[in-house]
Amino acid sequence: MNKKVVIIGAGIAGLAAANYFTEQNFDDFVILEASSEIGGRIKTLPFQKSFIEFGAQWMHGTENNPVYDIAVSLDAIDESIDKADNWYYSSQDGQRLSDDLVEPVQKEAQCLLENLSEMVDENDLSQSIGALLDDLYPDIEKKFEGEMDSSVIKGIFQAALNVEKFENSCDDLHDVSANGWNNFETLGGNLLTNNKYGYGKIVDYLASKLTGNQLKLNQAVEKIDWSDDEVIITAFDGKQNKRYKWICEAVLCTVSLGFLKQNHYELFEPKLPPNKIDAINCLGFGCLNKIFVVFDQDFEPDFQGLQVIWREDADFELENSKEKWNLDDLDFCRALDYFEKLPNHKNVLLAFTVGSYSEVIEQLEDDCVLDVISELIEKCFAHANLPRPVKIIRSRWSSNEYAKGSYSYFKVGSSTDDVDALAQSVQYRLYFAGEATIYKHLGTVHGAYISGYEQATKILSIIEDE
Repeated sequence: MNKKVVIIGAGIAGLAAANYFTEQNFDDFVILEASSEIGGRIKTLPFQKSFIEFGAQWMHGTENNPVYDIAVSLDAIDESIDKADNWYYSSQDGQRLSDDLVEPVQKEAQCLLENLSEMVDENDLSQSIGALLDDLYPDIEKKFEGEMDSSVIKGIFQAALNVEKFENSCDDLHDVSANGWNNFETLGGNLLTNNKYGYGKIVDYLASKLTGNQLKLNQAVEKIDWSDDEVIITAFDGKQNKRYKWICEAVLCTVSLGFLKQNHYELFEPKLPPNKIDAINCLGFGCLNKIFVVFDQDFEPDFQGLQVIWREDADFELENSKEKWNLDDLDFCRALDYFEKLPNHKNVLLAFTVGSYSEVIEQLEDDCVLDVISELIEKCFAHANLPRPVKIIRSRWSSNEYAKGSYSYFKVGSSTDDVDALAQSVQYRLYFAGEATIYKHLGTVHGAYISGYEQATKILSIIEDE
C-alpha cells in the first residue's frame, strides 16, 4: 500500500499533523495507530453523568495555546469555580496538623520554586532542581523552627514539592536537570484550565476531519525501513491478524519517548543516527498515574482534600492491609499523600502517584489498593469524618505497551540540545513529533500539538518542492 506520508500514532501530535494536512487539502496520508482507540496518552472515560481523565487533565495556559483555542471553538472550556477550600493535613501516624502550621511552609516552598531560575547555572548540566532546593531548605527550617519540630517542617516542605514531581513525571527532583527545567516556557493565563467535556472532545473533533481510509486502528508498527529512497513500514493488523507493508516518501513518528527507549533498536532499519539514540537515552521519561477514589456519598460543600505529611521521625503501619494482602513493604504508601476532590464529581478524590512507587502500585490488585487507601484515610484523617471509599478506578501508564509511562522530563545530564536532536528529521524521510520533541513545552498537550503541526508543515513543504 502506498501513501506519500505515513503518520505513526493517533495521539494529539499525530492528529495535529493530520489536521494541518487536511487544512492544506493534502490527503495522501494515513495514520497507523497501534491500539484500538485514538488519543494516545489522552484518555477520557465517561463516569457518573460526566467524565474522568486517565491521561492529560488540564490545559496549561490560555495564551498562544492552540489546544485551548480549539476548546474555545467547541465551547468546551469549564469556567465553573469550586469555592471549597477546606484541606485536612495529618502526619502518617494520625497526628492532625493545622492549616496555620502547614500552609505558610507550603507558600514558602512555592515561592522558592517560582524564583529558582535565578540560581540555575546554564553551563552546568549536572545541576539538579533537587540539589538547588536542598541548598535553600535550611533557610526555611530556620524561619519556622520556633513554631514546630524540624521533622514537621521538612515533611511539609517535601510534600509541597511533590507537585513539581507530578509536573515532571519524575521519581526524585534530584533527577531533574535545572538547566533543562529552566528552559520550559510557561504560557500566560490560567495554567489549570479544565475541559467541560474532557480532552476526548478535542481528540474526537480532530479525528472527525479524517476520512475512513486515513485512520487505521489496531496497526502495530513493527519495522521502519528507511534504507532506500522510499520508506517501507511493516505493521501488524490486530483485527485481521495479518502483516501489511506501507510504502511512503516520509514517515512522521509520534510514539512516546518511553516506547522509543524500549524499541528503537528493533523498530528502525538501519538504526537511528548516534545523536538521536543519545538523545533518547539521555532524556527522562517517567510514570504519573491517577487513582480515582469513589465514595458512596457526596462530601461536605467546603471539603477540598487531604494531604499526608510524611515525617522522618513518625511511625507508620497499616496492620489490616498488610496482613490481608501479605504486604512486606509499605514504602509505596509514600506516594499516596495527596487526595483532591474532583471539580466535576462531589464524591471522588483524585490521587496522583509518581515514579517508582507508582509502578509498584500498578502491580497491586484493585481491591488491595482500595483497602490500603481506606485504611490510610481512616488512620490519618478520622477527624475528617469521611465515609469509607467503595471503589477505585485508576490508570496504569507504565504497563501500557505503547506508552511505557506518562511524559518526558529533562534528566540530569540532558539539555535542550537532546530535545532538538530527537526532533531533527533524518534524510528528509524520518520525522519525529510529540511532547518530548519540543523543549519549551516538554510534557504538555499543547507542546505535542504544536510539534505535530510544525513537522507536518516541514513534510509538506519538502514534498511540494520535489
